[in-house]
Amino acid sequence: MFKNYLVTVYRTFKRHPSFLLLNVLGLALGIGCSVVIYLIVNYELSYEKHHANFDHIYRVTNGESASVPHPTGDALMADYAFVDAVAKIDYEYGGIIASWEGDNQLKKMEEQDGLVFASPGLFDVFTFPALAGNLKKAVAEPNSAVISDEWATKYFGIKDGNLDQVIGKRMTINSTLSVVIKGVFLAPPATTDLPFQLVVHYDNLGDFDSDYEDGQDWDATSSSTNCYVLLKNESNKDQLSSALPGLAKKYYGEEDDGNRFGLQPLSDVHFNPVFGNFGDRVMDYRLLGALVTIAFFLVIAACINFINLSTAQASRRAREIGIRKAMGGHKGQLRAQFLTETFFITLLASFFSLALAEVMLLELQDLLGYRLSVSVVNEPGLLAYLVAIVTLVTLAAGLYPSLVLSNMGPVAALKGKSFHGKGLRGISVRKALVVFQFMISQALVFGTLVVLLQTKFLQDQPLGFDKEAIITTWVPDQSAITALRERIRAVNGVDNVSFCIGAPLSSSNSHANFYEPSVPKEQRGDLGANFKAVDENYLSLFNIELLAGRNLRQADSASAIIASEQSIHGLGFQTPAEAIGAKVRTGYDDNVREIVGVVKDFHAQTLHQELKKVILLYYQPEFYTMAIKFSAGSSSAVASETIAEVESIWNETFPEFIFDYRFLDASIAAKYETERNLATLFMIFACMAVLIGGLGLYGLISFMANERTKEIGVRKVLGAGTFQMLLMFWREVAVLLLIAFVVASPLVYTLMSNWLNDFAYQIDIGLPVFISVFAVSLLVALVSTGYRSMQAASSNPVDSLRSE
Repeated sequence: MFKNYLVTVYRTFKRHPSFLLLNVLGLALGIGCSVVIYLIVNYELSYEKHHANFDHIYRVTNGESASVPHPTGDALMADYAFVDAVAKIDYEYGGIIASWEGDNQLKKMEEQDGLVFASPGLFDVFTFPALAGNLKKAVAEPNSAVISDEWATKYFGIKDGNLDQVIGKRMTINSTLSVVIKGVFLAPPATTDLPFQLVVHYDNLGDFDSDYEDGQDWDATSSSTNCYVLLKNESNKDQLSSALPGLAKKYYGEEDDGNRFGLQPLSDVHFNPVFGNFGDRVMDYRLLGALVTIAFFLVIAACINFINLSTAQASRRAREIGIRKAMGGHKGQLRAQFLTETFFITLLASFFSLALAEVMLLELQDLLGYRLSVSVVNEPGLLAYLVAIVTLVTLAAGLYPSLVLSNMGPVAALKGKSFHGKGLRGISVRKALVVFQFMISQALVFGTLVVLLQTKFLQDQPLGFDKEAIITTWVPDQSAITALRERIRAVNGVDNVSFCIGAPLSSSNSHANFYEPSVPKEQRGDLGANFKAVDENYLSLFNIELLAGRNLRQADSASAIIASEQSIHGLGFQTPAEAIGAKVRTGYDDNVREIVGVVKDFHAQTLHQELKKVILLYYQPEFYTMAIKFSAGSSSAVASETIAEVESIWNETFPEFIFDYRFLDASIAAKYETERNLATLFMIFACMAVLIGGLGLYGLISFMANERTKEIGVRKVLGAGTFQMLLMFWREVAVLLLIAFVVASPLVYTLMSNWLNDFAYQIDIGLPVFISVFAVSLLVALVSTGYRSMQAASSNPVDSLRSE
């Protein structure tokens, strides 16, 4: 019997190759996209799963930040016996690393990632497989470090199997800190937000960062400082959660509300944008949910397309069905035959879908930031997914056509009138499926437009400062800045030079409270601001408007500040002029300072957040950044020559360091990379949905043309022209699209409005978006149905009426 089914399947495909091609194409698109999404979601969900204690590791949070004071970890271990282990971590995002063989320097490179200062507990909490030496003992003493096998090869040329050779070798960091390598560990996989390559004893942080001091300050935090704890029992987790308010009160005083510390599971670190992570990349759970939803609906759309194309073939196969039934074939056999056909089409489509998925993943690697591949060997779950998807698609796509075709009466089938009795109901089901299919494509087009418009809005929104023709670079030694400024200002093509903690919109901010000294402590409220250390050229270089008062100068380092409009409003002043001369005490350094100037508000953080209060002050020890503005109208050639000359001066000033610069406008644009990537993903999947929807419409028009062949012949005999026949088809299509639009629009509008709520500054989803979505759908419908509609409308009425 099964052999007979295979022969029938082969003959059917041979007689109707276009039917096979369209079905395989539609299913391959849907399944291929779902495979891509499966691999992306599976990759993202695998973060940190390589740690043996994954389910028992927690990060200590501090309010809405993961930054904690340096002594937090020591206090947890000293005060709570139920804490199994603590890892104090300070991750540094920049440093000049050099390797040495005796007095000979082997290699020197600037590293943006990989350098971490950590306590020995790091290796109790996390799983870093040791390849040489005892890792925990290796970092138990100052000036000791452990290195990954990846960096061992990179800096010492050590190959696998000879990693013991690196033990005892020396490395320097920023030419100020020398450490001895005492262990080697397996480099962490790509699926980690702890990308450690060189782990140095925690107390050596003072040799790297002067702000560390003795590491006992409870009032200072840094975005690079985290604390992780290992709690092997759920009861220990509950105990620590209950104890953390007491920890805050003990070290901050009884007036503390006790709510500053909390616990975040390791499983949440990769997905929570509030706290961030050292990998500097967060994948929002909602985006993963959206991708899974898109995958589901794309597969459903492909199944609908299959159903429409299959039932469109019904009249062509009516006589075959009639003969089989007349010869004793029963419904079960016919259903098995049609499901077998569906299975082989789905199986064939799945092979093509893997090729499509591989091409898509290759093209998406720059967007994703990692390379995935379709490999059952490297991804065993993929095989199970494919088996499941082929099975489900076979049932979802093949069940309805098999029921419809097997229920034909033999007499009616042999007369070719199989659908005249149940035709209206049949057409209604198909119309409903097409409506649902276009709801999917319209929703994705709608979402794509909204994300594209919001991304453009973010890029075009005024920020309150200039960002064009400006580069920024790190400054390793603040004592050399005076001479450096004068030399660089003299370079042809340089318009201005400023030293500061960071650009106006950057992650370089110090957050602290400020208040009038005369206000009692219990009445101060929570006036927090971003404090930025800047020099006297900062305002002019970034073109920040001074509304009242004067600029900062070097003599103001301990006595004056410039406040933003939001800051003075927080103090109760209505106009900038009123605030000039007011005294303010800051938590930044506990000094009482005078407001000498007020600047127009500018954005110190991305447009995801509301405009924040900003306070500028002159503080040379935190001039970690040099900003250089090029002269207006400089050509790219002149800019390149200017940068080359600046680099030459830099190398003379800091011969031990590497000149690494970034254009400010590009740095700001990178902060909205997630939105651009989302728009690209939406666009890709929207195009797939539209293409699948077009194939579905083609199937519906084919069915309508087959069922109304004689009606078309009668109309043409009575004088109807080809254009009138086309209007008859397109009118029905337009009605279906309108129904889909009316149903889908409110749903997707609500979803995208919720997404826009993540932004403090956002677009309004206006009428043009709705019109554009419907116009795109209508255009796709006309194009996809044009050929089949024209073929039916221009047919010869003699051919269609001959049998009558």
